[in-house]
Amino acid sequence: MRLGRILVLAVLVAALGAYLWIYEVPKAQREGKKEKLVAVDKDAVTGITLTYPDREIELHKDDGTWRLVRPVQATADDATVKALLGTITDAEVQRTLDQAPTDLAPFGLDKPTVVAKLTVKDGSQPPTVAVGKNTAIGGKTYVRKGDEPKLYLTTSSIGFGLNKQVKDLRDKQILTFKDDDVTRVDIREQAGQTVALVRAAKDAKDAAATSSGWTVSPGDHPADSTEVRSYLSSLRSTRAIDFPDDAPADLGKYGLADARLAVTVTTGTDGGKTQTLLVGAETTQGTQKQVYAKRDDQPTVYALGEWSFRTLDKNAGQFRDKTVLGFDPGRVAKAVLAHKDGASVTMVRADGGWKLEGQDAKKPKETAITSFLDDVRELRGSDVAAEPASDLKPYGLDAPDLNVTLTDKEGQPIGSVLAAKHDAKYYVMRAGTQTVFEARDYMYNRLDKQPKDFVEQPAAANPTSTTSPPPAADQGDAGDAGDDAGDDGDAD
Repeated sequence: MRLGRILVLAVLVAALGAYLWIYEVPKAQREGKKEKLVAVDKDAVTGITLTYPDREIELHKDDGTWRLVRPVQATADDATVKALLGTITDAEVQRTLDQAPTDLAPFGLDKPTVVAKLTVKDGSQPPTVAVGKNTAIGGKTYVRKGDEPKLYLTTSSIGFGLNKQVKDLRDKQILTFKDDDVTRVDIREQAGQTVALVRAAKDAKDAAATSSGWTVSPGDHPADSTEVRSYLSSLRSTRAIDFPDDAPADLGKYGLADARLAVTVTTGTDGGKTQTLLVGAETTQGTQKQVYAKRDDQPTVYALGEWSFRTLDKNAGQFRDKTVLGFDPGRVAKAVLAHKDGASVTMVRADGGWKLEGQDAKKPKETAITSFLDDVRELRGSDVAAEPASDLKPYGLDAPDLNVTLTDKEGQPIGSVLAAKHDAKYYVMRAGTQTVFEARDYMYNRLDKQPKDFVEQPAAANPTSTTSPPPAADQGDAGDAGDDAGDDGDAD
């Protein structure tokens, strides 16, 4: 009897295993690898047509570049088109409704939200994909392929991915260049002077110019390379948010006949190639403020974000290298920080380290001294406040709050920095020059140190044991303590 039961169980297990192997495993494999809605290689697609109830958009790919051909002829945004194409070719069939519906309206396929048609380079055309309604639950969307009677369900992302306006698919970059190729930038205001950024020639003899790689005019001053790179980045990344007019009859309507701002980028040597961006009048679309712009060599009028004008409208002072006192900290043998109130500290390099004059009993805090010298070296203005500054009183620099004087190992002066807080602003300058810079508060605060900041503080004394209460004070001591407490309160 036991042997018979074992044989029966063995047969049942074998049957179950066969069933799983023959039916369930292939089913799981099929479900794990879902069927593509459109079986086509996206790299082979050369045309896309999107038909909506109110518009039609057509794109073609020529020589690897996507272009809009309808309703407007324009360069397309390559990344956006590739994402659009991926929405179609990557879509998977989640479920198939084999029973042909007699009425397509409940599925939104009597009037699809969009019909996508692809063209392949071998001339073949995959079935069109019509997108209908979303299911009430489950996050799926009804679609139909060509004239097939059955319907399919795919993820609802297909509807969002194919819902495009023409402006979504257009190339929004206005100026195209590589920073390393730029040799000159001219920023011309409507009623102001032109600011010119010029890359110094490789064989330039002016060390000041070559240190940053750029000069700024008027003044032919060394430019701050960080500011120049930031401006080029802003210019290169300026993008259109809309395309109001592709064939303007009157540029004055957009404030572009005499633009508020014209920025010309020159690439290459000997004049090379130039591109000019014109920025015109402001406008409002709904609640969003915009500014009109165009390239001088192209007809299309663009709309930019309102911040674009402020970002691109820079004066010469903003590009200046505003380093107050550039020097090598290793040259410094003596540094004196003097305060307006008379407090001062003198730091002297000795025996490979630092000591503080007049404070021999205190151990100098060398990391604080090194950090201070680095802060002096990195001191930069945020803008040019005056040049030439014939009167320093309006900036508080006739009697500065801080005076930092540096001397080298031969006893020769490296330079002095004057700094002051005046009328809630901070000003700095190098003594002996005629340029006053406005400075950020944190730059000033890095220099505003007291003598105690440069010495090691003694370790806190170990607290006395609290296992026994302190001896009781007599009445007189208590009164003195009370007086002391009162004095502390007054001091606070």
